[in-house]
Amino acid sequence: MIYNFLKIVVKVALRIFFRKVSVHKAIDLPTEGPLIIVGNHPNTFMDPLILATLFRQRVGFLGNASIFVNSFVNAIFAYFRVIPVYRDKDVAPGEKIDNEKTFRDCYKFLEANNSLMLFPEGTSYHELKLRKIKTGGARIALSVEKKNHFKLGVKIIPIGLYYSNPSKFRSKIYVNTGELIYTKDFEAIYERDEVAGVQALTEKVRESLESLTITTEDKEQEDLFFKVKRIYKDQLIKRAESFKNDEFELTKEIANAIQYFKVSFPNKFETIKTKIDRCSQLLDEFQTTARRTKPLKNKLKKISILISGTIYLIAGFPLYLYGLIQNLIPFRTPYWLAQKFTKEPEYYAPIMMSLGIVVFPLYYSLSFFLFDIRLSPDPLLLSLYLASLPLSGYYVLHYYHFFRAGISFLKIHNLIHSKKDLLKELEQLKVSIFDELDEARTIYLKRL
Repeated sequence: MIYNFLKIVVKVALRIFFRKVSVHKAIDLPTEGPLIIVGNHPNTFMDPLILATLFRQRVGFLGNASIFVNSFVNAIFAYFRVIPVYRDKDVAPGEKIDNEKTFRDCYKFLEANNSLMLFPEGTSYHELKLRKIKTGGARIALSVEKKNHFKLGVKIIPIGLYYSNPSKFRSKIYVNTGELIYTKDFEAIYERDEVAGVQALTEKVRESLESLTITTEDKEQEDLFFKVKRIYKDQLIKRAESFKNDEFELTKEIANAIQYFKVSFPNKFETIKTKIDRCSQLLDEFQTTARRTKPLKNKLKKISILISGTIYLIAGFPLYLYGLIQNLIPFRTPYWLAQKFTKEPEYYAPIMMSLGIVVFPLYYSLSFFLFDIRLSPDPLLLSLYLASLPLSGYYVLHYYHFFRAGISFLKIHNLIHSKKDLLKELEQLKVSIFDELDEARTIYLKRL
């Protein structure tokens, strides 16, 4: 009962924390075990929270032994069916790792038709790269099947996760579930050679995960990927009819194309990269996006936008100020505490969301109580006040982004900090990049 209640809370929190949670299911998700759920691991505790909410049944987890810090925490993890797995850094120097109990616990768990989640990369890093897949998941699946004469029916479902910005509030998540992998399909090779069987199943898992997420070769390609996406994505959506309703696949093709051109056309790759780096720098200078770099020629329309925008900012400022006063403390507190707890960006989002689940209701309850005590209003006014707390918080975010867009508009139209030469350079660069990337796209598509 507690698990199901918390799952509902997490689902609501995810919808609030992330602007978009897009789930693409290749199949209907299994509702019972024995099932092993495997995923890539870019965002620490956030990843299991997201994946667990996809399944109707209760899910167990493999977790690093380092998180089992005391008896109280251990009891909590035991309730949530977390099985500890030990790594080199979890044992004393010179001490041998012994995960035999971990394997036995996993066997019992799967033999009871349960669903077990694990992340075969072993560690979590926010980077567009699938790290080496460890063999533990395949060993568990094949060993428990052999123990049951390959009649247990263990299935593996791979799931890919991609975050547009894993540590940013109101960013996007793309979740892609793959086809089931049947452990029994590897029975013959495993019976002949256990090591070869484990390696074959591990490779199948790796191939599946790689197809379900976005990967780059190194940090340089990753940085270039985000710049190309920022500059060219909207243009590409106009040209690529097949991707209009699938932003993830479009984004994945950008990453694949970058890798292809770096290998096949290194000189052309470096030329385009230099232009993209400069264009990205200028976009930062003007605090704008690639689609908002051209000044309006119609003076009447420009004046109309300026007047209407100014009126909106003035009229909306009292509501913005009210929302800021009501929400600044609960909004900033989780972020501040997350930075105090860790310097690792992979942990920011799960810590902020977990704290937000507690901080916002507590703060709103306290505000509601004080409002009631001080003013003793009627129930209708109390209800309106309570509803205004989260709604005004969303308005603060909207107002802030509208204000930033206004500053960008003024810069683009040389109304503040006039930089006509830089603006001209930006527009010329953008046109040149679009032409070269359109040509590169044609070459890439012919290859497919």
